[in-house]
Amino acid sequence: MAKHAKMILISGKAGKLQDAVIRALGGRSGFVAEPVPPGPRLLELAQSGSCAGAIFVLGSEHDLESIRWLIESNSSLQLIAVLTGGSAKFRKELQAEGVSEVIAAKGLSALELRRRLRQRLAAAAFIPKTDAAITNDLHSIRSALTAIQGFAEQTLAKVRGPDSRKRLQGIVKEVTEVEGRLRRIERKVKPPGPPPLK
Repeated sequence: MAKHAKMILISGKAGKLQDAVIRALGGRSGFVAEPVPPGPRLLELAQSGSCAGAIFVLGSEHDLESIRWLIESNSSLQLIAVLTGGSAKFRKELQAEGVSEVIAAKGLSALELRRRLRQRLAAAAFIPKTDAAITNDLHSIRSALTAIQGFAEQTLAKVRGPDSRKRLQGIVKEVTEVEGRLRRIERKVKPPGPPPLK
């Protein structure tokens, strides 16, 4: 690794787009790409504090779960999501999950993709990290709520009595609303991303 170069984890869907992302960090970008497939090794490196950020290439909306796991592993990690296209709703969902920046690569030349990635990574280096304790607490609460919601939904599938079903449906609804509030709080405590590119 070049002296003073910052390691950036590259993960997600392997293919032409991921190759373009890796090439974009070549040369004198000040960053060194470290390709790591989704899985335990990626989460371990993300938690280690040895990398300056991560870029996750999404193949489809099904990859959102992998993004969630990555953010759960280190909520203060600067994470850029790169996807070919995707709806505006999906991009907002990624940002709500805690992704620092979403780049839609469709229609971008290799030069434009390189410029955007380098600008975003350089800008992210000067963004102060969110208070780790607050962010970790919020993630812990959300994880517990997800477990409660999952248990309630499993039980709901087995229960037949109308009163019991109504109570369980109420739990699922309340948990969903609380999770939404926690996401709003998390967005408020998270530092703002870099200004839009012109």
